[in-house]
Amino acid sequence: MAQPRVQVLKPGRAVLGFTPAFVSRLVPNLALWGFAGAGVLFLAGSSIPLFQTDVLKKIPVVANYYEDKTPDSDKPF
Repeated sequence: MAQPRVQVLKPGRAVLGFTPAFVSRLVPNLALWGFAGAGVLFLAGSSIPLFQTDVLKKIPVVANYYEDKTPDSDKPF
């Protein structure tokens, strides 16, 4: 009588079911969605004064755009 073949399972490197090959395929897509999401967040939040002072004015290139260049004599208050 022939013995049935039994496949020996070897432990793999999978954390919560995610293998390194799967994660390496997923990273570029997640990076693209993260970049797009950050762009939408910055675009939507650019009109909020608190977001301007706390975030946008601390970015070196963007801070010049939000700098108030109105002379004091033209400000009503």
